[in-house]
Amino acid sequence: MRFAIIAAAAAVLLPTLSMAQIPPAVAPSVQVAVSVSIPTPAGVPRATVEVGMARSVPTYAAVPGLIRKYFTIGQADFGGLYLFRDRASAQAWFTDAWRARVVATYGAQPTVTYFDVPLVVDNSVAK
Repeated sequence: MRFAIIAAAAAVLLPTLSMAQIPPAVAPSVQVAVSVSIPTPAGVPRATVEVGMARSVPTYAAVPGLIRKYFTIGQADFGGLYLFRDRASAQAWFTDAWRARVVATYGAQPTVTYFDVPLVVDNSVAK
């Protein structure tokens, strides 16, 4: 019910934007973002995780369809935020074989969450 009220209010209060009204730094997208979280194995220090990340850079530089990867380290996990050109590219990377390698290497199942990216704001674009 609360969501319906918020959605109705947004529909009334927010102007409808045509594509011509969207500034150049805001672009429509069919891209897919993926969040990956892997529990950090007990006793593994952050420095070891960071070294592993640095060593994996050439692998990620060659992933078809991958636009960008942010390596992440949390309190009890590590992983990444990925931006792919499309869902097919993302799913081609995060296969059952990929999951099996993660489990064999770190002893835990990864959490992989896909997000559609309908719009991107890129503040790095020169204004």
